Amino acid sequence: MSEIEKLVNGFELWDERFAPLEALNSPAELQGMLCGRLCGTPLNEADWLRLVNDFMALTDEPDQATTDALLDFLKQTRGQLGGEGFSFVLLLPDDEQSMSERVEALSQWCHGFLSGFGASGAVEQGEVNPDIADTLEDFSAIVQIESSDNDAASAESDFIEVAEYVRMSALTLYQAFHGSDAAASAPVTPDSGTLH
Repeated sequence: MSEIEKLVNGFELWDERFAPLEALNSPAELQGMLCGRLCGTPLNEADWLRLVNDFMALTDEPDQATTDALLDFLKQTRGQLGGEGFSFVLLLPDDEQSMSERVEALSQWCHGFLSGFGASGAVEQGEVNPDIADTLEDFSAIVQIESSDNDAASAESDFIEVAEYVRMSALTLYQAFHGSDAAASAPVTPDSGTLH
């Protein structure tokens, strides 16, 4: 696996790469912001790199390996959102990390998405259809979730369910504004009743 592939695919590797730059936000929040932003705003490479610097409040310019990985990350994310969605994966800590860390990262992902979506121009104020509004409200609720380690098996099951809801919802929102090559097949429609 190349250095760029490692950086694109691993939460911990992104975290390590951003640590010396004193990034304000987590890799999960960055990916969420990118997905939300792509709903309404085409991003060229220069705009994306500026957005990363601003959003992460980096104290220094990323090195060339990180810059190359960020550009590949933009390309892959855009392709995954616009494709059939099977390859789209949320950038979250792996299951070896504590549940509280994973829940926090999912919360950050949703916060990032809401930030990016709000800035994307995808919708004008007062013109959000009810399904989209419901999904955004669900994301807002997920931002507030706190982890409970009382029942590890139950917590794991709940986390997987909510993370999959977020993943599918992100695809649905992107497709709602852009359509996709997968539009000819059955549309992706998350079950808004999965959150309580």
